[in-house]
Amino acid sequence: MVRRRRKSRGQAPRSAESLVDGPAALTEPQAPVQPVAPKLPKGAIRRINIGQSFAEYDAALSDPTIFVHTPALAAAQDPDSGKVFFVGRRGTGKTAIRKYCDHNGDLTRVIVPEIFSPSSTLQEIDLLRNTKQRPFRSLVSAFRRALQVEILSIWHEARPTHFQTPPDLVDELESFGYLDFDIRCLSFIQLISGALASGDDERWLVENKAAKKLADSMKVLGSGGLPTHTLLIDSIDDYWEGSDEGLIYLTAFMHACLETSTQIPWVRVMLFLRENIFERVRALDTESSRLETAVVGMEWTERQLLEVVERRLNRNLTAKFALGGTTWEAFFENPEAAWRNVLIYCQKRPRDVLIYTSNAVEAAQSAGHESILIEDVQQARRRFSDNRFRDLGDEYAENYPRISLVLKRFYGLGNSFTFGGMESFIRKLLNDSEVVQLCGSWLYENSSPERFIRLLYDIGFVGIRASGKQPKFRALGPLDTSPPPVSEVTDVVIHRCYWDALDLQDTLLRHLPEQKEFGKIGIIEDLPGGLDPTEYAANIDLVVSTLSELPMGSAGATDFEEVVGDVIKLCFFRGLENVEEKSRDLEGRVIRDWIAANRAQGGFWESMRVRYDAVQIIWECKNYADLSADDFHQLSYYMNDVSGRFVVLAFRGEIKPVYYQHLRRIATHSKGFVMPLTERDLMVFLRQARNGKIKEDHIQDKYDSIVRKLS
Repeated sequence: MVRRRRKSRGQAPRSAESLVDGPAALTEPQAPVQPVAPKLPKGAIRRINIGQSFAEYDAALSDPTIFVHTPALAAAQDPDSGKVFFVGRRGTGKTAIRKYCDHNGDLTRVIVPEIFSPSSTLQEIDLLRNTKQRPFRSLVSAFRRALQVEILSIWHEARPTHFQTPPDLVDELESFGYLDFDIRCLSFIQLISGALASGDDERWLVENKAAKKLADSMKVLGSGGLPTHTLLIDSIDDYWEGSDEGLIYLTAFMHACLETSTQIPWVRVMLFLRENIFERVRALDTESSRLETAVVGMEWTERQLLEVVERRLNRNLTAKFALGGTTWEAFFENPEAAWRNVLIYCQKRPRDVLIYTSNAVEAAQSAGHESILIEDVQQARRRFSDNRFRDLGDEYAENYPRISLVLKRFYGLGNSFTFGGMESFIRKLLNDSEVVQLCGSWLYENSSPERFIRLLYDIGFVGIRASGKQPKFRALGPLDTSPPPVSEVTDVVIHRCYWDALDLQDTLLRHLPEQKEFGKIGIIEDLPGGLDPTEYAANIDLVVSTLSELPMGSAGATDFEEVVGDVIKLCFFRGLENVEEKSRDLEGRVIRDWIAANRAQGGFWESMRVRYDAVQIIWECKNYADLSADDFHQLSYYMNDVSGRFVVLAFRGEIKPVYYQHLRRIATHSKGFVMPLTERDLMVFLRQARNGKIKEDHIQDKYDSIVRKLS
């Protein structure tokens, strides 16, 4: 998927003049102490709008003054910084920086690649693992060429009319420029891998040197001076499923990003990547030191976190308070204690701080308070803890499927463990049939106390405490991933933000008796139809295998409809209810394959209900790859003022450029929206549900991509 944007460059956000490590010290040491706390305008609490803590949905990020100047943002703004990879945990600001660059850049394009979940491998995996050998270098060349063509496409769209395009670049654009980015990557991979597999050295050399020849021509093109053209690559984890093939593809792609950025002076590629995925690349790649020179981490200081909140608290005020603690002091009754609460419970991530503060604001608004009291801050704590616990399991579901199930087994136990206490906990896990069945693929590999503690440390769930010292928790970025040494005299401490969600006791657990049962967590995992987690996973596996083996055409049409129905029930049950098949209207004429009541209380489906009055979601199923005009014409009949104007079209192929003409016609004449979902999309929904991922980012990104193309 490719998102395109060309806008005039905005000014960089201004950093606070004198930020400090928290509102406990409201000015620099030499400044006089303010005798009176700043006074809020009447009704200011009711007007606060912190905004969405998830950058993907945050409209506030269209305002450049909302951004905080961090080293990562500075590196993103500076094309000469040499930084290509922006690496950090979820919620550390990667997507926010991508949005800033997209909104404020002249010649930028956003790419959300799908190529990292390959359904087939063109070479033996073992041959691809060696990053110095031909198969891997062939992948790098193919990705380089695809990136260069994408840059050429941006240049071609924006170039002055008096520029003459060199013939070799014209040929490249005419041959491959019109292709979707993922299709283009696949085409180049097939060309070069075919030559390699057949032993045709001459053809392989031609294909392998094509990327270099293209780069040389692009250097000549920019010799007269060109502004920087930038590709912004984000949301890798939307499609990347963590397989060996996907990991190798991603590693090769990262090398291609670095080579493209460093070898063509007017080109820059920026890739935003979660640190747990980067760690896997670093473990595989013997040449990872090359990549690491181009990495910037997403670490935040306390003063920057304070500024994040203060800018948003000020946003709706006509007369704004000063940054650096004054704004926080104006809004909070006991600013020092309130900020201390936030820092203790948050892991120095801007998303954590925004969620916690937003919860406290809502508590104050509900109670009708004229400022945010310490009781409001404390009331927000449990809600924040529940949110963080859910988000942690969701964040690492791709790496450790159903890890939330293991984390829930800590419910009601102590908030810290000795080495021996952790050993007894692991033994109980390995005797838990549900945990073994759903998590055994990774749990057995990490069943020694040292490896299990390292895993929990790496995901930020625990810190490690040496004798007489404070526990050490891992950093947010890729620079500090090694935990303190683990031995029989070290303790493991669960991070404070999870204590309330797990109802942990303030005690050091030295031993967990074999006969003691795991507690029942207060967070109920809502699964459809009363299924338990093992039955739920088994049902998803059955649907995946059925879809993989299902033939296209009329013979498999009924089975495909059943598969789509299962996807609705298994993947979207939190928002869509009362799913009914083969529904007709009152005259018995219009037949919808599936219709579901949209009762979502938040997220993607609620926004569709608000935007398109979609109280009922209609699903149409086509068990073939190529859609016709009649298929789209049929969908417009489903839209009305009663059920709404949003229809999902599930089919077996890929979205072609001509389809957007039909989607635009429906949007114009019927004031509605058709969401085409491919077989690949259905597989993504099933895989994410199987792994315990509950976020709706994939379908939201799909929707955003289509809207941008239509507009």
